Amino acid sequence: MINYLTRIFQILKKKYKNICAFFIILSLCCCGFTVIYKDRDQNFDISYVDELAAIKIKKNRDRISQELKNNLYDLLNPNNKEVTPKYFLTLSLKEALSPTFITYTGSSGRNRLTLTIDYELKDLNTGKLLTSGSTSVYDNYDVGSNRFGTYTAQNYTRSNLTITAAQNIRNSLVNDFIENHRTEERKALKIKEK
Repeated sequence: MINYLTRIFQILKKKYKNICAFFIILSLCCCGFTVIYKDRDQNFDISYVDELAAIKIKKNRDRISQELKNNLYDLLNPNNKEVTPKYFLTLSLKEALSPTFITYTGSSGRNRLTLTIDYELKDLNTGKLLTSGSTSVYDNYDVGSNRFGTYTAQNYTRSNLTITAAQNIRNSLVNDFIENHRTEERKALKIKEK
């Protein structure tokens, strides 16, 4: 009787492993995962990694713009590929600070820091505007009685917002590259049909 139960347990254990493996493979295939850096259409096989790596960003003097620029370079060219620049990205950053919680004494207990970044991507050779857009990110931080603590919290929040804004800009640029290549493909197909 014990051998029989042990044998049944071993069979169920093998089937359970197979069922788990099946559901893992099924969930990976059906999750909607698509690669955003490659567009595999009928005629074009374009890698957006090289396109993103070929973006040069305009230099700005202030610290927050430098952080944003460095975060963008890390996202656009994570492997530090040596590519000749084809595009020029101009960033215009605006920062707004507003209280979100006022204490009974009338002072701010919590602040909201908002970064709004307008960007323009131009062709480096022709100067033609390829795309433009805007992203706005915000976060809150506590205002304490210690000035240095508040200053540190504000700078930490600002640094985190530049990372989020850089990710938003990168995603927008990838979407714009995809749309531009699809319109070029449609134009090429219309010319072939004529």
